[in-house]
Amino acid sequence: MKELMFSVFPSENFVDLGLYQFGYEQCKPAHSFGPAVRNHFLFHYIISGTGILMANDSHGVTQTYHVKSGQGFMINTYISDEKLPWEYTWIEFDGLRAKETIELSGLSLDNPIYKATSKDLREILKEELLYIASHGDATPFHLIGHLYLALDALIRSTSIMQTSKISRLQDFYI
Repeated sequence: MKELMFSVFPSENFVDLGLYQFGYEQCKPAHSFGPAVRNHFLFHYIISGTGILMANDSHGVTQTYHVKSGQGFMINTYISDEKLPWEYTWIEFDGLRAKETIELSGLSLDNPIYKATSKDLREILKEELLYIASHGDATPFHLIGHLYLALDALIRSTSIMQTSKISRLQDFYI
């Protein structure tokens, strides 16, 4: 696989969930990014390597997390390890259902690290994200379909997965 793949999604016509950009990178030692504020959700999945994530919690206090292969994070500031740099894939997405998706996965300002409880579903997530990253020339519907599959694996692979406590019939009528 190439050291870096990056694509910008070719359509803004999706309301529930939409991609903005996505990619893959084999980082150089001590590669860093941030601090950054995004208008959309940006999720990184670590394929290999280790590094540090610095993220503000719900009280605005910067917390430091050690992140390794098989984990993921919502972006803020990060530094790849000098000896064992990250290889990762990412997606930036948004839409009417994006916040709900993140909440169902258990990710939050106070819990920014993705930790799967299911190895099989974690592998599905990784494969879907890599598929999206390597198919930037696919049609928008094709990529959105794989975004839904990736986010489904993200949600189902966490121990914090929550089910909606209220009836969603009202959403049907709205």
